[in-house]
Amino acid sequence: MAKMCPKCRSKEIDLYMGGNFGQYQCNKCGYVGALVLEEETEKKPKRFKL
Repeated sequence: MAKMCPKCRSKEIDLYMGGNFGQYQCNKCGYVGALVLEEETEKKPKRFKL
């Protein structure tokens, strides 16, 4: 799962202050907060109907 900024949708997001407060900081727009979006990175194989 890739984490994304809820404000600008950038994937350039890191733990804020080493993760001591459970918050994240966006390197692109400067957002700081506990809320982040997660995007599924692995694609599941398609199932075919017979």
